[in-house]
Amino acid sequence: MSLSHNLNVIFNGETFLLVTKTVTIASMGIAAGAGLSYNAMILPALSKLPAANALAVWCETAKGAMPISVLGGSIVYYKTKNKSFLYSAMIMLSILPYTWTMFFPINGPLFEMNKTGTNDSTIEVKFRQWNRNQYGRVLLNVAAMAVALYGGLHQKKKIV
Repeated sequence: MSLSHNLNVIFNGETFLLVTKTVTIASMGIAAGAGLSYNAMILPALSKLPAANALAVWCETAKGAMPISVLGGSIVYYKTKNKSFLYSAMIMLSILPYTWTMFFPINGPLFEMNKTGTNDSTIEVKFRQWNRNQYGRVLLNVAAMAVALYGGLHQKKKIV
């Protein structure tokens, strides 16, 4: 059998679709859980440290991992025409402008203070703003996961 035939079997089969759905929904759940852990565990713990130390730890943990959800949802939509996966990918994609609008004005000064070693009273204020804004991002992650789960559980058998 040719390589193109083998690749066609792998990427157009039921198993690939099932794995893609699973990874997509799991990545949305992981994003929601990781985001909520900031609100419930990380920032409350950091508030017990001196501001400069808390800032250094926060700067090491502030990373994102959304592309898997967007790509996976798009692939599942393309293969099945299940609009729930398209909508869930769009919700995950909406996190980008939300982040740019709500977090960059906070993150920029925090990263700069960490880089220069500046320790002023605004660190705690910015952490509280960041924590409040994080709830919105968590809500978007949960909404995307719920829409994708709904689509996965209520899909009719149709593969394009």
